[in-house]
Amino acid sequence: MRKPSKLFSTAVFLQLLFLTTFATQSLAEVDLEARAPCQTGIPSPLRKPKDITPLGCDRPFLYRGEVYSTDPPQIQDASTLKYFVQSVPEANSILDEYQSVRSKSKISAYTGTFGLLMFLLSNPVAKQFSAANQDSVRGALRIGGISIATGGFFYSFMLLRSNEKLIPKAVDAYNRVKPNDPVELQFSTGWSF
Repeated sequence: MRKPSKLFSTAVFLQLLFLTTFATQSLAEVDLEARAPCQTGIPSPLRKPKDITPLGCDRPFLYRGEVYSTDPPQIQDASTLKYFVQSVPEANSILDEYQSVRSKSKISAYTGTFGLLMFLLSNPVAKQFSAANQDSVRGALRIGGISIATGGFFYSFMLLRSNEKLIPKAVDAYNRVKPNDPVELQFSTGWSF
């Protein structure tokens, strides 16, 4: 019996032999229009890549007739918009504040995790106490854990919603200084569900 590597190499050799013997045609027989542009020597025109609709929220703005996304695909921090308005110090500082508040909101992830852990570990922790106190400890840990997790969520939600008002302020500051080169937001920063 042959080894699998010998069988594979034999199969590849037979395929190459078949392709070189039966599948080649002379270049004179091939229609020039059917050939790829690289074979004719004529470079193909560059095509604009297909637009990709990202998951989540796309926040477009208009600048010099072109539509751009406020945020890069990785994070919603208005850094693309900041690139266009950074020449105006007031607009740049407003967007700096916007980005710092977004990073501060990450604390809610920690508080939420801590609250959920309190809730989930309430039974094992309560068992460490005397039988008379187990129910009250369990209840306190559950209520406290859910309260901390819910409070962290609402704190972050309200912080981020109020923070969104900084984007139009930055654009207005930019447009006041450069009215002949305006930036126009194509989205609303109001409440939407």
